[in-house]
Amino acid sequence: MPETHAHLLQLSERMLNAAREGDWDAVASLENDRTRELSAVATDQPGVLSLFQTLLAHTEQVRTLASRQRERLGEDLGQHQHRHRALSAYLNAGID
Repeated sequence: MPETHAHLLQLSERMLNAAREGDWDAVASLENDRTRELSAVATDQPGVLSLFQTLLAHTEQVRTLASRQRERLGEDLGQHQHRHRALSAYLNAGID
């Protein structure tokens, strides 16, 4: 396996692990690094199809994790807005 392929796999695995840990800043940074290195890969190199399949699988897993996180954040925001409205109603009732 060419050194570039091994390094891309390492970056991709680190990106997936960061997503699992919820470190989205690291995910974004690693994705930038991976994209930059990926542009240098020749598509006629041996093993490139397998590399791309693995990178795609990692990307799909990261997307799934990101989607779940987005849903959790949406739920948290909804709960926060509900609490804010309840507090505002309570404070306004106290003024009357």
